Amino acid sequence: MLSRTVTVPGPVASVALPEAASSTTVDGYVVNVSGALKAGMGSALTVSFAKSGKPVTDLQPYLDTYAHLTAFHQGDQAFAHLHPETKVHGAHGGPALLFHANLPRPGNWRLFLQFQTEDRLHTAAITVHVT
Repeated sequence: MLSRTVTVPGPVASVALPEAASSTTVDGYVVNVSGALKAGMGSALTVSFAKSGKPVTDLQPYLDTYAHLTAFHQGDQAFAHLHPETKVHGAHGGPALLFHANLPRPGNWRLFLQFQTEDRLHTAAITVHVT
């Protein structure tokens, strides 16, 4: 949470978010996101993983869960941090993780999903639209 105003010298440049999508690729992994997200109410968000056309089933725990998802709302400072509802059972998570998302505002949200395989941390970024 921001509790103080921070002044940063220099010009401000706005950067447009990439268009909303249902999948992205990072480090050879295809990450698919599905679910009808509605502002202000709990929505199911499923994230699935594939590599070389095959489902990924070797997600390793990272900070006690198979993934961390941080969401930032376009245009303001709203954010959310989510963990999957999937319980950790060793280094064989996947290919799909279910999240319970309750994003407070409609519009575009930039998701950053961290997951680990083969002792390497990956960060996938994707834009989703919340109605």
